[in-house]
Amino acid sequence: MSVRRKPDAWQKKLIGMMLDAYERTGTYRGDTERNQNVRVPVKRVFPDYDRDDADLTELENFEQSMRDLETFSPVRIVYRDKRTRHEFREFLVPAGAVEPALYQLAGRKPGREIHMAQIAVYEAFKGKSPVLDSFIASQEELLRADKNAWFEPSEAEDVMRTVDLMAHNTENILYREISIALFGDTKYIERRGILSKAVRVLKRFGRFDFEESDFESKKEYDAAVLSEYAVYENPTYVNFNGNGEVLFRNGTKLELRAGVPIAVRSDRLADITDIRICAETVLTIENLTSYNRLQTDAFQLYLAGYHNHARQEFLKQIYHQNPNIRRWLHFGDLDPDGFYILENLRRKTGIDFHSCGMDLDYLKKYQGYTKKLNENDRTKAENLIRAGKYPEILNYMLEHNEKLEQEIISWKEDISRNHRAQIH
Repeated sequence: MSVRRKPDAWQKKLIGMMLDAYERTGTYRGDTERNQNVRVPVKRVFPDYDRDDADLTELENFEQSMRDLETFSPVRIVYRDKRTRHEFREFLVPAGAVEPALYQLAGRKPGREIHMAQIAVYEAFKGKSPVLDSFIASQEELLRADKNAWFEPSEAEDVMRTVDLMAHNTENILYREISIALFGDTKYIERRGILSKAVRVLKRFGRFDFEESDFESKKEYDAAVLSEYAVYENPTYVNFNGNGEVLFRNGTKLELRAGVPIAVRSDRLADITDIRICAETVLTIENLTSYNRLQTDAFQLYLAGYHNHARQEFLKQIYHQNPNIRRWLHFGDLDPDGFYILENLRRKTGIDFHSCGMDLDYLKKYQGYTKKLNENDRTKAENLIRAGKYPEILNYMLEHNEKLEQEIISWKEDISRNHRAQIH
């Protein structure tokens, strides 16, 4: 029996199916001593085989192709009636006869060889960043177990190059800037799906103070993950409102006046050499509606939920350049996630923020506007309580199964009257 003959399309299709099935057997894995057979039903290869309206010429060509395959390979036809040897039931090959004959006919290497060869792609990126090292370890574990990695090798290399750039990025950068910097094409990482795959890696192996359930959509979650690496689809802006003065590196001076909101593009924040705040209080606000509604004597800054790198650095600069500021307050939703955001703000900036307008009295007062907690809310509330954070209001939320969005408070209340702060 020769294995040098080149198989036709039908034969190649069947051989490919048999090799796929073989690589799922114990014989292939080497964990069985039994003589296994690899079987493929005829209808998997030729779906119309039993149809009365099947193309007779095509059917005859198929059957002849399979009979020819028997003459130069270990594949055998199993007939529905062994005596008439007319209609096919399935195709069979002893598992022990697959290697190397069928692989040579298919021009294909065993999966174990392919997988082991792919490890070199990942080895080239080892030691570049913790997030990449974690990803690489997981992929090499899959490959050594003769399982498929997440991505094809060429794709994996593009993904790792993209993740590597993001992991080391220190300034705001846009998707298309990354794409042209790495691949000479502004649309490459989006058109080829590299960006979404890089986000998958970051979400699985990066470390964040938030999770997908904190966001209303996957798109918002992905954007939040990328913002942790100062990566954005379009330029982002930092919105603030209050009295003061901003001096830019080029000598431009911007006078700030309360009641006249300002938005500075995030990539220009690094050009601010000095910011002077004429207020004793800084108030960060979680949601845009409340930011636009509130008029206080504090210097107000819109956080947009979990604050990104640009807002974090801006707050640090204000803190270090304005020792006159006595109070750092945060106004957010009265729900477990709102308090998680407050804790995230304190941890990421190193500033001792306190809650404002987030006390139990408001939760009780606007009980008619509350919503029920979800499972993620309960988990976060329990985590905070175990850490000794906000036990009174969080226990109340758990006991009464309710939470409150901040917009009703900013609409109905004047929280600026005494900057109601809960000190913990």
